[in-house]
Amino acid sequence: MNDIGKRIKHRRKELGYSAEELAEKVGVSPATIYRYEKNDIANMGADKLRPIADALSTTPGALMGWDEDDEDEAFTLREEYRRDPNRRLLLSLAKHGSAKDVRQAAALIEALKATNPDFYDGDDPA
Repeated sequence: MNDIGKRIKHRRKELGYSAEELAEKVGVSPATIYRYEKNDIANMGADKLRPIADALSTTPGALMGWDEDDEDEAFTLREEYRRDPNRRLLLSLAKHGSAKDVRQAAALIEALKATNPDFYDGDDPA
């Protein structure tokens, strides 16, 4: 993908969000989201980029095209780890992190499980 608008649209559709849903999450109008996606708004400030990235569970760098490979790997790892309640516990620490952050969180979880057989199993601890 060549530009930020296409990456925003691609990520939005990848997550199954409508432009209206993304607009609500970011606090702008759907028309503004469409204008970003069509690159009608050429100079998007960092103050706008961060909320869009957060709403799309990605990084500003990924939307800018700077770390696409890392973001793809991080997304894949997050999806894989989300299915395991043990991993899900600490995965939230790396929710918007890089693939390295996600791997580090998973390694920590695995280390905790190895040293404590009663480590959180997904049930309510109370």
